[in-house]
Amino acid sequence: MKIKNKLALFDYDGTIVDSAKMIVKGAIEAFRVCGIPDPDPKKVRENIGKPLAIALKEYMPEGYNVSPNKISEAYKNWYAEQGRLGLQDEPIFPGMKDLLKRLQDSGQWYLGIATNKSRIALENGLAKHDLKNYFDITLTTDEIEPKPSPEMALIAIKTFNVDPKHTVIIGDTINDIGLGVNAKIMSIGVGWGYNKKEVLLSSGANKIVNNSSELFEVLNKKFLLNEK
Repeated sequence: MKIKNKLALFDYDGTIVDSAKMIVKGAIEAFRVCGIPDPDPKKVRENIGKPLAIALKEYMPEGYNVSPNKISEAYKNWYAEQGRLGLQDEPIFPGMKDLLKRLQDSGQWYLGIATNKSRIALENGLAKHDLKNYFDITLTTDEIEPKPSPEMALIAIKTFNVDPKHTVIIGDTINDIGLGVNAKIMSIGVGWGYNKKEVLLSSGANKIVNNSSELFEVLNKKFLLNEK
């Protein structure tokens, strides 16, 4: 019988699912609710992965004295409503569900999500793609300090009593890589997300992968994974 002794933490937006279209639409809707002109979609996309209140400051037009928390609340409410209506359009990236299954079936991995997404948006997304049962732990900024703080990783490591040397964060933005650097764990940047590969490498990523098959190969080689 194999024993779980490894921990893989996944970012969600831009790593497991392509949520850019939803995030841009949500920002636009939140700005409209708050009486603010539509943000530049390019700037919204460039700031995906940051804590929402921080990202909002990056594309807030001058001359509007609206609290980021108010806009953030409008954004979360819109996102939650889309989820309730079954309209949370976030397609899963090719091969990711199969990757999660292979890791789970190996019997050696604890799998987790570490995301700056809200809890309700994450839960709606996992339910829509039937992904919830793949994860042993899900961590969001509704409960925990956002990335690049190491807190999400440290909580997961403590929860499962895993050696940090056997822990990896997988993500597509500098905040994911920053979590890895700050928690002193391995970080793998994915090339299909929202930050460029060279940006991820310069932020401290230990490895960049271009697809889910390559990601599995890296995990297999680095952590000596043996499939059932």
